Amino acid sequence: MSDLMGDIISFLDLHRAKFVYSDNEKISESEFAVLNEIKEKKIDVDLVYFNTDEETNSSFPAVFLKKVSNFNDIETLKNITEIQRKIWNYKKILFLYVYSEIEIRIYNCAEIPLIVTTEDFDYQNELQKIEIKAYKYSDTQQLDELNKLFSRISIDTGIIWTSEEAKEIKDKINLQKRVDKYLVSSLVNTSKQLENNGLKVEFIHKIVLRSLFLLYLEDRGAAKKDFYSQIKKGAESYFDILDDVATTYKLFERLENHFNGNIFTLERDSNHQIIEKISIEQLQIIKKCFVSGNDNTPKTKLFEDWRLFNFDIIQIELLSEIYENFLAETDPTLKENSGTYYTPPSLVEFILNEKLPVNNNETQYNVKILDPSCGSGIFLVESFKRLVKRYEKAHNLKNLSDFNILVQILKENIFGIEIHPQAIKVAAFSLYLALVDKLDPKNLWQNANYKLPYLINDPEESDEQKRGKNLFCRDTISDLSHIEELQNFDLIVGNPPFGTKSLQNSIRTYCDEKGFAKEKVLPFLHKATLFAPKGEIALIFNTKVLTNTKNPYKKFRKWLFQECYVEKVYNFSILRKVPKTFGGQLFGDAVGPVSIVFYQKEKPEIISDTIVYYAPKTYVKTNLVEGLNIDFTDVKFLPREECQKSDTKIWKITMWGGMSDWTLIKNISKKYTQSIKEFLEKHKDNYSFGSGLHAPSTDQLKKKQTFSPKEIINISEVQRYYTLTYALKLSNKVFRNINQNIFKPPYLLVKEGEKNRNLCASYIDYQSYHTAALSISSFDKEDFNLKLWCCLINSTFAKYYLSLTSASWGIERERVQSNETLTLPMPVDINEKAKLNLDGRFNELISVIQSDFNYIHSKNIEKEIDDIILNDILELSEKDKTLIDDCIKFSVDLFYNQVKSAALRPVLKDQPKEYAQILTSELNKFLDEEGLFANAMIYTNDLKSSPLMMIKLTHNEQKKEISVSNELIGKELKKIDQYLWEKKSKNIYFRKKLNYTIGNDIFIIRPNQRRFWSKSMAYEDASELILEILNGVHDGND
Repeated sequence: MSDLMGDIISFLDLHRAKFVYSDNEKISESEFAVLNEIKEKKIDVDLVYFNTDEETNSSFPAVFLKKVSNFNDIETLKNITEIQRKIWNYKKILFLYVYSEIEIRIYNCAEIPLIVTTEDFDYQNELQKIEIKAYKYSDTQQLDELNKLFSRISIDTGIIWTSEEAKEIKDKINLQKRVDKYLVSSLVNTSKQLENNGLKVEFIHKIVLRSLFLLYLEDRGAAKKDFYSQIKKGAESYFDILDDVATTYKLFERLENHFNGNIFTLERDSNHQIIEKISIEQLQIIKKCFVSGNDNTPKTKLFEDWRLFNFDIIQIELLSEIYENFLAETDPTLKENSGTYYTPPSLVEFILNEKLPVNNNETQYNVKILDPSCGSGIFLVESFKRLVKRYEKAHNLKNLSDFNILVQILKENIFGIEIHPQAIKVAAFSLYLALVDKLDPKNLWQNANYKLPYLINDPEESDEQKRGKNLFCRDTISDLSHIEELQNFDLIVGNPPFGTKSLQNSIRTYCDEKGFAKEKVLPFLHKATLFAPKGEIALIFNTKVLTNTKNPYKKFRKWLFQECYVEKVYNFSILRKVPKTFGGQLFGDAVGPVSIVFYQKEKPEIISDTIVYYAPKTYVKTNLVEGLNIDFTDVKFLPREECQKSDTKIWKITMWGGMSDWTLIKNISKKYTQSIKEFLEKHKDNYSFGSGLHAPSTDQLKKKQTFSPKEIINISEVQRYYTLTYALKLSNKVFRNINQNIFKPPYLLVKEGEKNRNLCASYIDYQSYHTAALSISSFDKEDFNLKLWCCLINSTFAKYYLSLTSASWGIERERVQSNETLTLPMPVDINEKAKLNLDGRFNELISVIQSDFNYIHSKNIEKEIDDIILNDILELSEKDKTLIDDCIKFSVDLFYNQVKSAALRPVLKDQPKEYAQILTSELNKFLDEEGLFANAMIYTNDLKSSPLMMIKLTHNEQKKEISVSNELIGKELKKIDQYLWEKKSKNIYFRKKLNYTIGNDIFIIRPNQRRFWSKSMAYEDASELILEILNGVHDGND
């Protein structure tokens, strides 16, 4: 492979990577910003490979590359060590590619940097600790792996996270060691040490935050040597100051004046004397944490002037994450009670890319913005930075550094409300930092003529001059109509608190007045329209607001979708409980299902008939960074009229299914207008139903309103269809008195949750009791309905129907609740032949279970019963059954198995042909009177490792069999693939599909995953192609 030397970039297909010192006029604005940042931060790399979102023209760095002459020179190894440390602090990049003429080494930039301890540090051996893999160009086998795991296509598709071949590499990457996570864990460990040393937690928070902000100022050149030397002779940095308690407080006093108190507000007595106490030993613990981290292990003596953390490189936006996660770890009840969760920069970026873009020549910088629950200010800081960029564009400036203009933009446009005083101080200081970071010189804030503005408006502040007009320390839901500044906003963004625990009185009252559910987020969503009656709103909320079937939630949805104009909804519930090892968790540590709604109070002149709904089904990586994958199948255009119905199930159905599923369920609901529950309530004289046995209350025990059955069924031994008497176990437990008719045989026992990921209903024909979620008994011992319901609940149809309609499955829980089981449609007017057939098969199954149990025989009967339900009872078409089967096989499986789901695996051998058969059959029905036939050619060669699959449709006058091409098109498909990805923010990716026409041929190109070449997808694609043909999209244009 000697021809590869010096051409490794082409081999890896990274020729689109940009040189850091490039004069290329084709560099986009966002690419230029990143390259400029790399130069400013002195990260010594040569090339950057970018992902680009074509819609917003935003580019995001994916890989850094560095060329070296060899890997033997000590200075080269020192430089690699330093580059990795800086990239670790930068956080945006996971891997560093360093290449020479004979080999390439991949370094792990998520790993804690090497701690350089001495002059004779062994770089050669130590660097192996952060090396992922080294590849020699002379080794063909190594090159094959390199291309498979680290080429451009591998970067874009994230194959390293899904490929079994990459397991060894994947195991080396621990995302919990990234700079933000490690800094937070270091601060938590330091906090515990200081607490053990006698300091109070509240004071520790203050001292840690002061240190954080000071280091940001220092590392960014806003606090230089001359600043420190004025406080202590010979001091050159904050760490020199920390060697003495008195000078440390002298520094804090000075900063208290410059930064209008905030986190530098010192505790004083009535004589204005500082009463805060800290020892030199405690200051040294803080110093050690910020120099080399604190993982509770002893550190050897460090090389002079070496530091692990570099706050010139660590983004200002991470301050919110560091602060809020640190606070959550040291005071966990605060987060739980307040219902607030940290919003990661990638999500902030995602929302603002939609509502405050900066990469398409936007120049409007007077946009009045409010975050109604601003926390530590991450939305406000990023919004301020974007408005400054817009000002720079409007005035053709490379860098706006004018103090007065920056202050004006900040004071006139950036507003926040936050009830927690400590958080709002962090928000103020983060905004100060963002402002100071733009100044030239950056230490201009030290000049008495450039006084930073007061931002916080605290009702406790008696001095009117110190009351700012931007950050209001208030309860957002209280009456704020008298505050002039909090009116008529152009844009509202944020992540309001959500949850139903520890509700403030103002929230309770507001919800009561409006008739809304007592849920923290609802008043914020409603009140946003009062703050911005003519503006736009983008707020995060918990997904159950869309799906909860209770009347107070319905009333809120009626207001939102009927009285407001909703533009789009992003449902990110799949990210609930994402593994910590996977992608750093896009939504931090929030366990609840999260969505984003884009809406406004004032309806536009042109009202769209649809609401755009994005509901990704997987958090599989789509890049070497962390991320969320939104595929073309995850984007739906929901009828606005349907969304305006407060009882619609469309949000849940299309979360895991598509519009075809919604149509099918809607048609079934029209055909069977009664649910099982409604049928039972209508026929109370014939049936008893209710939940199983429950423990008695204290009052019931006192009144002896209890009973103790000798035996009860062990729920863990309940089987689908029928449970043998061996499940009965002796019991000495006491239960409350309930209607015992529900246990009279025969009865149906329905478990909450699932048995081997299937719903579980069991027919019981003997006297017994149980603690299951549901029991249904018939007064007629020969009742057919009990058997019907048992078969229906255990059917694939029930799994499909309830997975798509259950308000909680796939959102808050991994199971269907028992009361939701009874929402299944009640089949009526079943013909006698179908009844007899089902009854006979059911009785036969019970006989098999009761006799010498034959597993294979019983499974065959279960399959026959399932077919009777689908074909004879529900009378579903082949297309309907295909839809049900594929939804369970792919969508439901994705929920349970995620990365390991069969849905994501390469297509099976017969799939392309089956897909093509349905596609051409549907098209030919449409073309029947045109004298034309759609014929298909499938391409299956060289596609094992290809990210894409292709089928060619040709229109001919004769009908032909499906043909198989021997053409090798893998390389061409890889090239096409790079154009199908768009990056919406640092962690969120869109993948498009492709239909294109050459002459009379239509080429259908999709990702090489089973879910995209399913039979149901063929039906959907056929409908779409027919629509495109009718609209003239495929009129033979080249």
